[in-house]
Amino acid sequence: MNVRVSNELGEDGFARLVVETASMRCEFIPQLGGKLAQLSDRRTQRRWLWRHPRLPYQVSASTANYVAEADTGGWDECFPTVGACRYPGAEWGDVVLPDHGDLWCQTPHTEVHQDADAVTVTTTWQGLALPYTFVRAMHIHDETLTVHYQVHNRGQAPLHWIWCAHPLIAIEPGMRMTLPAETTFWRLSDAGLQAEPAEAIAVTPTQSWDMRQLPARDAGFSVKLYSAQLTAGQVRLEAADGALVWSWQTAHIPQLAVFLNAGGWSNDEGPPHFNMGLEPAIGVYDALSDAYHHTQSYATLAPGQHRCWQLAVQLVADNPQ
Repeated sequence: MNVRVSNELGEDGFARLVVETASMRCEFIPQLGGKLAQLSDRRTQRRWLWRHPRLPYQVSASTANYVAEADTGGWDECFPTVGACRYPGAEWGDVVLPDHGDLWCQTPHTEVHQDADAVTVTTTWQGLALPYTFVRAMHIHDETLTVHYQVHNRGQAPLHWIWCAHPLIAIEPGMRMTLPAETTFWRLSDAGLQAEPAEAIAVTPTQSWDMRQLPARDAGFSVKLYSAQLTAGQVRLEAADGALVWSWQTAHIPQLAVFLNAGGWSNDEGPPHFNMGLEPAIGVYDALSDAYHHTQSYATLAPGQHRCWQLAVQLVADNPQ
């Protein structure tokens, strides 16, 4: 067998589902919303996903504040919203959508399928406030993680939604990022969304960030960006010993959200973090209600309709040990 699946119990009491190939190690915590807690390159020992150094894992209610209780790092899914808001329509009554959606606070149904050289971990959630089924199938083969998504509207009325993957990356100063040519980002400011090129994002009144290279740990800012329609679906983040390469079809995933925290903020009043979210996205703005009222970037499913999309993450090892 070229791939191994095991179950481990962490010191924190949460069970892990671990999948290992010759190149990659994936560590899931099914009880915590199907979280992919770690994605590691076994050739270089690089752990690509960031882990909060102080915030413990815990089971939280859907009414909890995600940032305060569950923003522990790793890879979560945000659906049908990112920011907490009221559902923008009368179809489902006066529904309040939780912070970062309602997937992270569930213990979803998880299935594992294994063959000689690959493993697929399929996670299925049911909507809490809205009648949908959301499925994520992570196919792990050699150095590539291919993620297949499907959402199905089980209701009798149209369903509006936005989505983004929410992996937090463990970054280092000087890492280089390659984005599709002519990418323009929207930066949320007091004046609304401001369009800026990737080479000159105004992060403070006196400071800008060229996204082709990550800043120092003490740069002292954090910024959330949303791309316009991408010309291509690929992002490459290069470290000293390898790279993380994302790819997808822009017809299915038209945008990319980027959150960079370069020593500007922490969610627990401790020392500021140094991490980054690279988030392929369907929809601009964090709150579904804002996307619905201010843009055409949100998605809608008719009753009984489903939608599928996928992305791939490849680990490249330039200097394996």
